[in-house]
Amino acid sequence: MPRPLLCLLVPLALFAIGCGSEPPAAASTPTPPTPSSDKPADFQPSACGQINGLVTWDREKAIPSVQPVIDLRPRPDGKGSDLRVLVHPYAPRIDPFTYALAGAVVYLRGVNPTRAKPWDLPPVSVEIRDSQILVKQVAVKKGDDPQNGIKPDLRVTGRVGFVRRGEPVKFQSAEPVFHSLRGRGAAFFAIPFPDPERPLERSFDTYGRVELTSAAGFSWHAADLFVCDHPYYAISDLEGRFQFTQVPEGIYELVAWHPNWGTTASERNPETGLVQRLVYAPPLESSRPVMVNPGRKTFANANLPHPDFPK
Repeated sequence: MPRPLLCLLVPLALFAIGCGSEPPAAASTPTPPTPSSDKPADFQPSACGQINGLVTWDREKAIPSVQPVIDLRPRPDGKGSDLRVLVHPYAPRIDPFTYALAGAVVYLRGVNPTRAKPWDLPPVSVEIRDSQILVKQVAVKKGDDPQNGIKPDLRVTGRVGFVRRGEPVKFQSAEPVFHSLRGRGAAFFAIPFPDPERPLERSFDTYGRVELTSAAGFSWHAADLFVCDHPYYAISDLEGRFQFTQVPEGIYELVAWHPNWGTTASERNPETGLVQRLVYAPPLESSRPVMVNPGRKTFANANLPHPDFPK
């Protein structure tokens, strides 16, 4: 082959290989490796304490009214559309009398993973069902028997899961329409589901928040995974309560976190005019120091939102 023709074909081939793909995720800050053992050598149960607390909504801030989601879908036979009204996945659940905030993520910042207790949170799976992203993290207590109707203990709500770094998460769709799940934040990916009930697995190597949304036009789909190096992560219950056990002694930062339902931008489908993607405002977050002493129970409450949250 003549040399000038070869020089022309090589750049064209490289250009073709790169077409049609998303740009790579930005380089992340290196993180210390997670101990591979389930029993970290530096964990000392006798030098641990416990943290109990409540997450509440700031009484000086009005309880927000979040508009529901409208799910409008054309019928398969082409005759009209079906409409459903759904609760917004990021809408806060606030008790109007006690101001207790349910569904908030609470975790400890500053924990050395080698001093943490063994990982005791159950595996995570993600499923698209009933026109929403559901995150499942289920633990069966000793003596429980799901086959005989004994209900397992649900550790988290339907929109958040805590994943140990390096462990797999199972993803699947239960709906007979095409779905594609987008991941952004600590991971950058898209998982297509051309067929229902066909699970796929993916593991995560970088700790942090992974925001899950739809890459198939279901703009209200939203959920979160937190990739963790230690198990001191919890979800506040209906009374706003949370608890951490076997926490190594020390001073930590107690963080309360909730996704923001407000949006800063949206993208529309140029053919249908329907919103196909939403960009949410920064999440609500507050933090405070907390000291843990061996054999002692520490009470530490958290309050959301941050004081600069708009009225």
